[in-house]
Amino acid sequence: MQWIWAGVAIAAAFIVGAAASRVVRGRFNKGGGKLADFAGAAASMTMSLFIVAGLLVALGVIRAESLEELRDDAIRYFPRALSALIVVILGGVMGTLVSTGVRQSIGSTMGRAGEQIPSVIKAIVSAFAAILAASQLGIDTTVINIVVAACVFGLALAFALVVGFGSRPVATEVACGRAIRRMIAPGDVVSSDHLGGTVVAMHATAVEVVCDGQIALIPNSTFTESDFAVTRLLADDEA
Repeated sequence: MQWIWAGVAIAAAFIVGAAASRVVRGRFNKGGGKLADFAGAAASMTMSLFIVAGLLVALGVIRAESLEELRDDAIRYFPRALSALIVVILGGVMGTLVSTGVRQSIGSTMGRAGEQIPSVIKAIVSAFAAILAASQLGIDTTVINIVVAACVFGLALAFALVVGFGSRPVATEVACGRAIRRMIAPGDVVSSDHLGGTVVAMHATAVEVVCDGQIALIPNSTFTESDFAVTRLLADDEA
């Protein structure tokens, strides 16, 4: 007889939960906008709550003392769950702070790739927080730690390669700039088959030249890879 009542409780939970989830979905859809986006999640949560309630009633009908054991286990487990929740919240806050700082530091210097870096960093921090939360709950996280460590190592290596290969042209221009500083200086007139003008300034990666009233930035490597002539103007005291 107890099994029959338990089955009735579970069936009733499914029926009432389905009806309640449809009502909740309709309410959210009527709200429109962002509420409509959460309609499915709210309906699923409502259905799940009713099913859990039905299962608890069925458990109480079949074995009443199990509810007391479940209550005691929940009381003992609550501090761990609370600690895990605190870790997850702090992890989310730290991830947001770190990603915001990285986004402000990078700005638009790395283009589209730079826009994804803060999100990746936030995800990594959140993943570490989730692992710590799982350990607080008493879950064995050895395999998860290995997988996450491998993923972080792979991402770090990929980032290092991207930055390394991406900075090679800049490093080349800086090195060429050091070489040509011994040959030209601001005020000199440079000319070659492809360029010409008066040197205005020497930048880290380019030479600023004025030609016919227009300013041009010529990469330093241009002067090391092609022939050019330098007309050095005499100082006023030497004129």
